[in-house]
Amino acid sequence: MSDYKITQRYAKALLELSLTENKIETVSKDLDFFLRTLLGYRPLQLALKSPIIRKEKKAAIVEQIFKDKISDLTLSFIKLVINRQRAELLESIIQRFFIMRDERLNLKTVIIYTPFNLDENQLNHLKKMLEEYTGKKVNLIEKIDKSLIGGVIIQIDDTIINGSIKHILENLKKRFLTGIISLN
Repeated sequence: MSDYKITQRYAKALLELSLTENKIETVSKDLDFFLRTLLGYRPLQLALKSPIIRKEKKAAIVEQIFKDKISDLTLSFIKLVINRQRAELLESIIQRFFIMRDERLNLKTVIIYTPFNLDENQLNHLKKMLEEYTGKKVNLIEKIDKSLIGGVIIQIDDTIINGSIKHILENLKKRFLTGIISLN
């Protein structure tokens, strides 16, 4: 069976279970925390992907690290994946879970890059505009990019809307250099 089909099945099973038990928000937060930890700690990645380390040891490592940090449902699921010798697919399963969750709940994750934190009113206004634009409920992820002078860059899937001052100035410079705009 292909890795895609495997990740699809595990992600779908967890999604259905978390929806049935009304724990979708908890499981989503747990998986986000687990994935950030996994991606940020190389020894854990290597241990889970290692063919030398037995599945029982991998499950024990995960239990020791995450026992008090994530829900029992999420921990049990991760250990199940490990015990089925699919630990190397955990990252893909989690990413597939988020894609399927967003489709099911009509969510769109949008990343915004700004030179500073936006206040609550600005975030709410931007979120409302993006919900109208996408026709879906928006999950905003705000990232700070100090290289921006001002404005905002919005990433929706593969689409980037660049409304930064830096981008506007670069375009203006190009237009001056190509002669499209003259000072006369």
